[in-house]
Amino acid sequence: MYTTVSVEALKKRTGLPSDYVVDGLLASGTWDLYANNHHLPPLASALQSLGVETELTRIEGEELGHAFEFIVNNKRYWFAPVMGTAVMSQYAHIASMLGSKKNILIGIVGGLKPGIKPADFIVPTASKGNESALMYQRTSTDLLFYPDRALSERLKMRLGDIKIHEGVTNTCEIMLAESPEDVQRWSGLGYLGVEMEAAMIFALSNYFKIPSASILYVADNLIEDITMFHEAHETSKELRAAAKQLKYEAAVAELLDLPFTIPGNKGAAQTEGGLH
Repeated sequence: MYTTVSVEALKKRTGLPSDYVVDGLLASGTWDLYANNHHLPPLASALQSLGVETELTRIEGEELGHAFEFIVNNKRYWFAPVMGTAVMSQYAHIASMLGSKKNILIGIVGGLKPGIKPADFIVPTASKGNESALMYQRTSTDLLFYPDRALSERLKMRLGDIKIHEGVTNTCEIMLAESPEDVQRWSGLGYLGVEMEAAMIFALSNYFKIPSASILYVADNLIEDITMFHEAHETSKELRAAAKQLKYEAAVAELLDLPFTIPGNKGAAQTEGGLH
């Protein structure tokens, strides 16, 4: 039913001006629903390191209150730090209706491949999805949903020489219900990691014919039984914080079409493949 809603009706319902346009979306999976502690600081730092002066402003209105906007060179960008496909899909859908030219997902992922370490990067070549993604690409028979290859390549290049794992991730929103059997099965199928939003972002963006891609950093390695409750998780805290900052800098530079590669990393990123 809601696929029939017009852009004009959407703007009226959400209280947006009639000339309101979104030029790009940065989406981030997070537990910190208002982002003040964990996501606004690295985003602000990334903008500063890129020489961008702008204000991060929470969007007013109960329908859009978990998202922020910032304006650069008279273009408006949205930052949506939410967790899972249900809420993130609403922000991504609305941003896409309002004109987004590029949808980039950043986040964390639980490793499913032996040897993947906390703070390693994964750039998905596809993500295995479920009904949420299928709603946007209903003809899919294998539930594999794909990012834009050119955009993914540009994100990789911006990470420079940092080692990147490439392959298929698995989108599963129910983290605390993941069993050891699930982890073993996903790993056996060749998935590099499990996350919560990638398949939906790829499918939604393809529905709107908007390029999308994702940079994820590894939080823990589930197949090696090193979860967020393992003592080793604390010892990797600084590495993971550094990876988060690099992720923001690369993603924001690409979103804004700025010439930037991670300092100290020259040349193309080194990659390691997974299931294709």
